[in-house]
Amino acid sequence: MDFIILLFLCFVFLGGVLSLLFLLKKKGDRMANALLALYTFLFSTELLNNALRWSGAIKTETFVHFNLVNFPLWTIYGPLLYIYVRRVVTLKGFHWKDLFFLAPAFLIVGTLLPFYEMNAAQKLPIVLEGKEFQFVPWPWYGIWLVVALLFFYAFFTYFRFWQNKKVGYRENQWMKWFVGSYFGFAFMFGLYIFLVWFGLLDPKYDYFVDVVIVFFIAQLAFFGFVQPEVFEGKAIEKILPFVKYRKTGLSDALSLEMKKKLLRVMETEKPYFNNELRLDDLSRLMNLSRNHTSQIINEHFNLSFFDFINKYRVMEAKNLLMKNDENKLNMTQIAYDVGFNNRASFYKAFKKFTEVNPTAYRERANAS
Repeated sequence: MDFIILLFLCFVFLGGVLSLLFLLKKKGDRMANALLALYTFLFSTELLNNALRWSGAIKTETFVHFNLVNFPLWTIYGPLLYIYVRRVVTLKGFHWKDLFFLAPAFLIVGTLLPFYEMNAAQKLPIVLEGKEFQFVPWPWYGIWLVVALLFFYAFFTYFRFWQNKKVGYRENQWMKWFVGSYFGFAFMFGLYIFLVWFGLLDPKYDYFVDVVIVFFIAQLAFFGFVQPEVFEGKAIEKILPFVKYRKTGLSDALSLEMKKKLLRVMETEKPYFNNELRLDDLSRLMNLSRNHTSQIINEHFNLSFFDFINKYRVMEAKNLLMKNDENKLNMTQIAYDVGFNNRASFYKAFKKFTEVNPTAYRERANAS
């Protein structure tokens, strides 16, 4: 146990150093870096709290005030994740409405305030007897609300921004890894609560769970460090050696040549008109493997295969909408003519690449 405590104290120290590095980091957005600095600092604080608990020091007069201080922190991680991703994707700064994100933390502080206000002499006997929750109105389901909030921010953050126009293929891949790391933290936290709640894990052995949580927090820090490179054009595959394309054997020169060939194929053969077109079909036209074709699209156009194809379809649709007085086509006919399977996917793709729906675009075209 002494080794485990020492190990986590090292993590606390590293977390503090990492927070400082984020604050001093010049590359990337300063506000985004500051958010990650705060995130890692708060997590280091929680690790310190755990180390004090495992060592028993938290039940001494010197450290007794550390009891329950980690509870509000659990509700702050999610908002920090959301605001960070929002910042790097949209460059949006703080707004007064962001204060609402702190409502759960303030609610927890208010709930635990009777305990927080006690002096060390009052807290010590209560902590030694494990009766902290007899002096605060903390509901039995409170911890489950915290777990639900952690998962909510994981899903909400990703689905809020993954279809943002500024989020291309490489940025989307980065966001999957970044938010996925937070989801891993939330999952392990929820698993720990579940195991302890149902008596399947002795709380004194919860450092095994915290080791895994530290791994996910380290991943978050890593993707925070590489985020500027990804958003400035470096492929995620060049950063992570275990991601596909790392060792495909496709040289830079051949990759550029295949990019030109792909553009020729799209312009001359127009395969996107086929509403059943798949990656395998395009790779046969390119005389390349499926993996290499995907690599060309992802790296050179920063798009997934379907977005790449749909972008061409939308360009064709724009031409038809501009000539609507001549062809008299309705939206469903246009959708099928340019290669979409249905009207809904047509509207969704059109708005993604033009920021307006086809109807509004046609009205603008007719007005000009």
